[in-house]
Amino acid sequence: MLVFDADCGFCDHLVRFVLSREQRHDLLFVPHSSPLGLRLREQHGLQQVESLLWVEDGRAFIEWQAVAHTAQYLGGAPARLAVLGNLLPRRLMNGGYRLIARIRKGLARSTRNCLLLTAAQQARFLS
Repeated sequence: MLVFDADCGFCDHLVRFVLSREQRHDLLFVPHSSPLGLRLREQHGLQQVESLLWVEDGRAFIEWQAVAHTAQYLGGAPARLAVLGNLLPRRLMNGGYRLIARIRKGLARSTRNCLLLTAAQQARFLS
């Protein structure tokens, strides 16, 4: 599951990017302020996390690890870039993530265009 800030334009762009490039079509999307998003964050002791959260096999990943898991899910060039990023110190990658997370709402304005989802995609958005 990818838990994301549904009120953030940057996160909205990320979700659109994933939907347009995924090959497996089995990732579930959860807005972080939804009842399920709040429950997942509480379950993993991550109530303060307001941006990306990757949940898989009962484990939660934040910061760079959440990005790397998302990239691995996509495969191709994003996955190769994640492998390169994993060669760098995690402290450096998490620092870069935190910087972007702090300014993310200013990086991309929220798209006011509705995301038109197929029925199969709609079923993958949980709340």
